[in-house]
Amino acid sequence: MLRVTAVSILLLTALAIEGASQSARIDLSKLGPQIGQRVPELHLVDQYGAEQTLDSIMGPKGAMLVFSRSIDWCPYCKTQVLELQSRAGELKKQGLGLAVITYDSPALHAEFGKRRGVTLPLLSDAGSATLRAFGILNTTVDAQSQNYGIPFPGTFMLDRKGVVTARFFEDAYQERNTVATIMLKLGGASLERAATRVTTDHLKLTTYASDDVIAPGTLFSLVFDVEPRARMHVYAPGAESYRIIGLELDPNPLVVVRPISYPASEIYFFKPLNERVPVYQKPFRLMLELALSASRDHRAEISKMESLTIKGRLNYQACDDKVCFIPASVPVSYSVKVRPLDTERAPR
Repeated sequence: MLRVTAVSILLLTALAIEGASQSARIDLSKLGPQIGQRVPELHLVDQYGAEQTLDSIMGPKGAMLVFSRSIDWCPYCKTQVLELQSRAGELKKQGLGLAVITYDSPALHAEFGKRRGVTLPLLSDAGSATLRAFGILNTTVDAQSQNYGIPFPGTFMLDRKGVVTARFFEDAYQERNTVATIMLKLGGASLERAATRVTTDHLKLTTYASDDVIAPGTLFSLVFDVEPRARMHVYAPGAESYRIIGLELDPNPLVVVRPISYPASEIYFFKPLNERVPVYQKPFRLMLELALSASRDHRAEISKMESLTIKGRLNYQACDDKVCFIPASVPVSYSVKVRPLDTERAPR
């Protein structure tokens, strides 16, 4: 099973506190258009001065609509936009449009886009009328503050008709899903990722990190596509007296670990012992979501990093219809580049 260290638990707590603990006051899952609902129409100006609508940003299969706090003063937002820009071409290949909405002015968007080479539509909601129409205006901000008018940051996945097919909001404002992680959560294939393939006596494993580049607060995933050998199975959560398949990471105080995501299992009747246990017999996918710490205590150390290596083991126990084999472990390792937060602001 996944081992979540005490350090990881403390980091998760710190992130929630540092992120203003939005969920303690507001249930973000209930804000804004829900799955199956159509989003409001929008008419907003992009960084080039052109008016954009839902129809104009749509791809053949829909769009990813991202609401961000500010591409001027919010380093997590700016860093997220750079990640979105790096994936825009891949989303286009999948038939999806992409746009980011903030309360910043078109002039700020234009300056940021030119400085950072961002060509995806940056839509200006000066006055926050669109945020109000969507129902995601951050009401925890003092109305007298210069930050008033920002949204609760989040992402809506839309079909061609503007109907929400999925939505992603995080309790801590520093945490931002990457495009690759979102697509994986939706059951899609990885976005042009190199993978490591391992074959054991019991299974075939294909594993990779969802992203090559991460930054503080980046929510990325380790993916494990597992194919048990013919007439073999591995054990799922709920199986007693057996080693359940899971990931054990080497402790790292700079990495926040979330619980591993398991798919539905099936019940297997093991005749020799006359028992029924939850197992995986067919190919399945495990996902473990991680974040590079956004804690203030780690900023100085992370700012000096150019890369991060994550190591661990995939543990499991396999059986066939006659024999149960001793528990096994497959060493795994991933290296990702570390991008510093974008803290540069527009000239005053």
